[in-house]
Amino acid sequence: MSFRVAVAQMNSETGAVAKNRDRAVRLIEGAASLGAEIVLIPETFTTGYDIADRLEVLAEPVPGPTTGALGEVAKSRRVFIYASLVEKASGKYHNTGVLIDPSGRLVHAYRKVHLFAAEKSMFAPGDKPAVVKTDLGAFGLTICMDLLFPEYIRGLVLSGAEYILNSTDWLRWGPLDAWQWCHEQPRALARIRALENTVGLAMACQWGEDGPYTKFGHSCIVSPSGRVLAGMEAGEGFALHELGMEKVNEWRKTATYLADRREHLDMYRAMQKP
Repeated sequence: MSFRVAVAQMNSETGAVAKNRDRAVRLIEGAASLGAEIVLIPETFTTGYDIADRLEVLAEPVPGPTTGALGEVAKSRRVFIYASLVEKASGKYHNTGVLIDPSGRLVHAYRKVHLFAAEKSMFAPGDKPAVVKTDLGAFGLTICMDLLFPEYIRGLVLSGAEYILNSTDWLRWGPLDAWQWCHEQPRALARIRALENTVGLAMACQWGEDGPYTKFGHSCIVSPSGRVLAGMEAGEGFALHELGMEKVNEWRKTATYLADRREHLDMYRAMQKP
């Protein structure tokens, strides 16, 4: 089975929740009008990233106003939606990915496990990985820095994920420095995680400027062989492409990464001992 996936790219305005939500809805409607069956929206799309001093005001419950708005457009356009937002629950804040189905139902809420630097002072980490079975296939839900942990993504695949969905805001503070941290590394991560696990992957990114931050863009849709099927570089909009696993077993006869891993498990475990 294959389906049409869209990765939306936007420059969320810091703190402008209603405005950002409306922009995301327009992107979803546009992608759905061209046949998208699932649309990914970037990380913290309603609030922007630099909101540590406004969490109490900007965070919202899940389910809540944003999942309600996403549910309405999902139902009217008959699409799945996956997006990250800032959740408030039991006095804590989380960076939470929400998966909405075409009936408008909130199927799953995934709290980001791997928090980056300053995020650790903003959010409480999640402790439950998410593999969600749907009519389109089994989705491993991830947010941004989750992609930097190959064992985590491999674990999702070994738990049944056929596709990795990543809602993200890869960014850099200040000018390009000696480390040369830019869009090339996140795009490479998306390709490598798909290749080494022989699964499809879709990554929706923020783009533009957010105060002192530069958001990289470069959203993409990647095949199980690590090929970029479609993507965007700069700008706001979406990329759309068909993604499927019909021929993945044929590819895995050559790309025997998962099978070869099993042959060496005892050796890998011994390497991890202190």
